[in-house]
Amino acid sequence: MVTVDDRPRLTEEEKKQNHIQSEHKRRTQIRNGLEAVSKIVPGCENLQRSEGVLLHKLVEFMAVHIEERQKMIEELESLGEEVDPQMKVCLRNLDDYHKNRSKPEEGAMSASRSPTKEPGEQPGEQREGDDSHAGY
Repeated sequence: MVTVDDRPRLTEEEKKQNHIQSEHKRRTQIRNGLEAVSKIVPGCENLQRSEGVLLHKLVEFMAVHIEERQKMIEELESLGEEVDPQMKVCLRNLDDYHKNRSKPEEGAMSASRSPTKEPGEQPGEQREGDDSHAGY
């Protein structure tokens, strides 16, 4: 029987190479995920590589779709249809997200740092005179 103590230990160079490979794999997975998101979220196809902007646009995109889902659920329930409780989970999560956005002291993004949308404005849509995202 081979025990842990019987196996040869890795050299410092082998440890370093393992770390480099792991880190490369992690970065590749992140890059691939961000590329997939940029193809799904409208307006992100030609963004320069800015993970923060891309993730912010993803959250806005998801919030719009979750709110649309909420309206559909409310309509179904008003018609007497039963809605699976699992369909409502993301709605509670969205409510929590909106509550936490107004609490910057807890590490959430401050509402003052996030541009407010006008009624009917689409996520990521640039308002006239707003050059805060110029170049993205």
